Amino acid sequence: MWIPPHCLRRVRRIRISRFMFSLSITGAVFALLAILFLIYSYVQLREKASWLDELERVNRIQKVKIFSLAGKVKDFTETMERLKELEDKIRTLAGVGESASGTGESLGKGGPGIYLPPAEGLIAGYPGQFIISKEYPFAYALIGRTEENVNYLEMEVRSREESLGEVEKILLQKKDLFASTPNIFPVQGWISSGFGQRRNPFTKKREFHQAIDIVAPWGTEIRAAAQGKVTSAGWSGPYGLTVKVRDGYGYSTVYGHLSRIMVEKGAWVTKGEVIGRVGSTGRSTGPHLHFEVWFEGKTINPLDLMVEPLG
Repeated sequence: MWIPPHCLRRVRRIRISRFMFSLSITGAVFALLAILFLIYSYVQLREKASWLDELERVNRIQKVKIFSLAGKVKDFTETMERLKELEDKIRTLAGVGESASGTGESLGKGGPGIYLPPAEGLIAGYPGQFIISKEYPFAYALIGRTEENVNYLEMEVRSREESLGEVEKILLQKKDLFASTPNIFPVQGWISSGFGQRRNPFTKKREFHQAIDIVAPWGTEIRAAAQGKVTSAGWSGPYGLTVKVRDGYGYSTVYGHLSRIMVEKGAWVTKGEVIGRVGSTGRSTGPHLHFEVWFEGKTINPLDLMVEPLG
């Protein structure tokens, strides 16, 4: 290598070996690569810093949502408590009593709380019950407790569903029993002959009258005193035109001396449905309805079942 002098001096000659030259070139290349690596690392760090900032922002949003979820779980727990109280009232009104699975305790007793483990410190800006534990990250701890509450509430919901299903079943049974009980007057009028001993208007002898006779104008509508299946609809000796209904739950009813039958044998009649009209067919002294109520094979006084006055 030749290096010209700055003045008119003698030219100096510097000799560099090939090894040193190669080493210098290699060092320059490595230096350039190192600079490029540092630049790349710096860019990556900037991107990671930006990503971490975004992650922190999302984390803050998620914390707020988690708090909101925890609050909703608490509100839902209180709603379930009110539902339990309402169920108890319904059971009392229905005469059902406590559910088989019920213990009489309020909802949530013995269940998980919505709060975190012992406090290390409060989170600024949030309710005091939300705290941080040393052992667990805050969000994870709150999520864990919230999940416990959700699982517990799921079990309570299933329990309430089963319990209310039991109440519904019993109420439906009672509704069906009420509908099958002959406890409304089939016709409005006045009772000319009650249930029990009386003097027979034809033979003048005392005998047991196993029905009540309700006097009403000819052609007055006669309504079924209870729901049931029509087992007979036609002429029945001294009863004249007669309708017999098997009401269910051990009850059956007989409607005699009709002027007209408006149902057929085998038909299903609902409570209050018109089944005929008042008449005086058969052995009768005038327009009236002969009304019998049977229970488990024996006649009973219809007045003992009535839940409405006779107009």
